[in-house]
Amino acid sequence: MQLFSILPIILIFAPLALLLSFTPYLTRETISFGVTVSEYNYHTPILRKLRSTFATVSLIGNGMVILVCLYLLRSANEESTAIITGICTMIFIVYWSALHLLFHFKMKKIKGTLTTVEAPQRVKIDTTFRQNKLTYSNYWFLIHIAIIVAIAIISILNYEALPNVIPMKYDFQGNVTSSVPKTYFSVLAINLVQLGIIALMMLVNWSIKTSKQQLTTSNPAKFAAENIQFRRKWSLFTIITGLLLTILFAFIQINMFVPNLVLLTGMSFIIPVLIVIGAVWLSLTGRQGGGKIRNHQEDRERSKEQPVNDDDHWKLGFIYFNANDPSFTVEKRYGIGWTINFARPLSWVLLLFIIAVVVISIVLTQ
Repeated sequence: MQLFSILPIILIFAPLALLLSFTPYLTRETISFGVTVSEYNYHTPILRKLRSTFATVSLIGNGMVILVCLYLLRSANEESTAIITGICTMIFIVYWSALHLLFHFKMKKIKGTLTTVEAPQRVKIDTTFRQNKLTYSNYWFLIHIAIIVAIAIISILNYEALPNVIPMKYDFQGNVTSSVPKTYFSVLAINLVQLGIIALMMLVNWSIKTSKQQLTTSNPAKFAAENIQFRRKWSLFTIITGLLLTILFAFIQINMFVPNLVLLTGMSFIIPVLIVIGAVWLSLTGRQGGGKIRNHQEDRERSKEQPVNDDDHWKLGFIYFNANDPSFTVEKRYGIGWTINFARPLSWVLLLFIIAVVVISIVLTQ
């Protein structure tokens, strides 16, 4: 079994399986499997058991997928490794999605049996929220761009020293598996990928800053402070992720001039793992939107008042579609992060841009 074929499964799939399995514990205390509930009901025994059941079933299922994948990879070559990993990834995604939908519809049935307080819906907001520094500035990405420009200049200056055929991909034994004729475009293609990634990261950072403010029924000052902290830490993570990816692609490009397969392989493995582990760690150390995962309040201290109910705008519990909402991005209802308002045409443009960046990056690095 090839070491570099199983390590990504262990160090990337395993943390993701852990994160996805405990997602119901990471959402706001007013959301249960994509359904609006009161803070009091969120901590009732029936919903505690529902979250526990989901986590158990998810961990068992995802664990089985990972074990089967490792078993199949024990004697696979590079070509079959890519196929096996791709199939296992699809099974991983489909299984978790099906599990989410099953528990979402189960939660909708349970909601009708929960205790609610009959009262007019009301919210309290912090009108100074937008006056705070919600994210780190996109100017930090100038560091990333400076690295890209520097590597591009070095590549142009050393263009004549390159061989007529440039190796692009290697197998686990260091043999070249893909190469392209030397042209300025093939040499600078990686820089175009880097610029696309940075543009995408800047868009994510902008989305974090401009996403719709969530409303609360109590203690708006604390609610806003936690949300600001939540946005800033994910903004910082976005900037650091962009820098790590810029460095990774810089190593790939420098390898054209100064081949060092051991260093390149190490960086190609370490950086993605660091990003995944960082995302999982951030997710498991705080709730969606801010606040602690473990809430030590007494039941009598938790609000029984029903929060703002916009379930009708959340299709299947995670797809936001509200033509009356001018917001382009909103916090995810299920999971950690942000999503788009699919009812806004510009949101589809942003989605297509993201897909285009990913597709072009894959094509240019083949």
